[in-house]
Amino acid sequence: MDEVVYDLCIVGAGLIGSAAARHATIISPAAKICLIGPKEPVNFAENPERTIFSSHYDEGRLAKTMMPDLLWAMLDNRSISRYEGIQQQTGTRFFTDVGFMMISVKEGHQYTSVMKDMAVKFGKKFDILDKTELTERYDYLSMRPNDEAILELNHAGYVSGRKQVLAQQTAARQQGCDIIDDIINHVTECNQSTVDNVLKLTTHKGHIMRARKVLLTTGAFTSFRHLLPPGKELDVTLYSKTQAFAELTPEDAKRLTDMPTIGRKYTKEGNHDLYMLPPIKYPNGKYYLKIGHGAKLNTVLNTEKEVADWFWTEGHASAHKPLLDMMFDIVKGVKPVSTHGGSCVITTTPTGHVYCDMVTPTLGVAVGGNGHGASAADEIGNMAARMIIAGKWDHDLSPDSFRVKFKNKASSLL
Repeated sequence: MDEVVYDLCIVGAGLIGSAAARHATIISPAAKICLIGPKEPVNFAENPERTIFSSHYDEGRLAKTMMPDLLWAMLDNRSISRYEGIQQQTGTRFFTDVGFMMISVKEGHQYTSVMKDMAVKFGKKFDILDKTELTERYDYLSMRPNDEAILELNHAGYVSGRKQVLAQQTAARQQGCDIIDDIINHVTECNQSTVDNVLKLTTHKGHIMRARKVLLTTGAFTSFRHLLPPGKELDVTLYSKTQAFAELTPEDAKRLTDMPTIGRKYTKEGNHDLYMLPPIKYPNGKYYLKIGHGAKLNTVLNTEKEVADWFWTEGHASAHKPLLDMMFDIVKGVKPVSTHGGSCVITTTPTGHVYCDMVTPTLGVAVGGNGHGASAADEIGNMAARMIIAGKWDHDLSPDSFRVKFKNKASSLL
């Protein structure tokens, strides 16, 4: 590894990085490409010193086109359209097509109105259900009399984050990508005569790697390693997210087998207040309902230690009961075997859109999923791969929507 000079090194082996690796090996099949990042730990307790994590360590992430933001809807729609092909190529199934339902106030709700427009724009089949119609279709679901539900019927549901990463990496490896289990601590320009125009990458395990181009897909941890040029820090905010899980009996899991993924909006403004996943079988063989919250319960994380410490927790314990209460307000008759919490981190940008941009002529970034990265990762990876290989923007969507922004160090000290 120390002697190889890669044409492209993708740093960060999560959802976006793994997708970028698959696309890069298609776009430039003769190039020497590697993807580097730590594998998901089999047992967290066996490595108490671990500081790098990823939010894709889960079995349930929303996948849908109905979004209030046109750009995210386009990225989602394109990504979802490729899922089946990736699954067939790799033999790894990561997408479950159960539909997506948004429940919200019936009258005067702009959020739902925009989502209906998006569904029409992308030719998505959907139904509008009132309280009675909802109960007739799903006798275990309930909503308030003044609510309505918009149900995206197909090509929507959920993805397993870890299986999607596995599928993308399997395809990338089949197409010639080297996949390396390590962490990059430093990326520096190296202008020695023998390795002109090459970036030097130093790994946590002490290896030196060299690449002509580097793409950073390092999410929440981008600012905590020396990956960007001196003086550059991405303008991102890291938010903690708490989830709650209800373990189901086999009877309840079977009874809820046709349940769609669900979003719930209690007010007329802003994004959803909660999201919920139907029964999903986890690696321990048990089925769980999962619920997560919108922005209301967010807390900001500022340092690498805060982020790492958060991943070791089950989220805010005080949020578990309120989340479960909201879950059982919608899903009726469930008798949970047990409940527990979970945690993840989202990386947000001031634009609300992912950063996909060149920082230098040989270093690019694709960072900032804003809570939407799981379902849209494949098209983000395509966009990023095309950009880094060309060394400039090479995509039909406008680059202005994805421009990277950096923190103003002077103003941050005031």
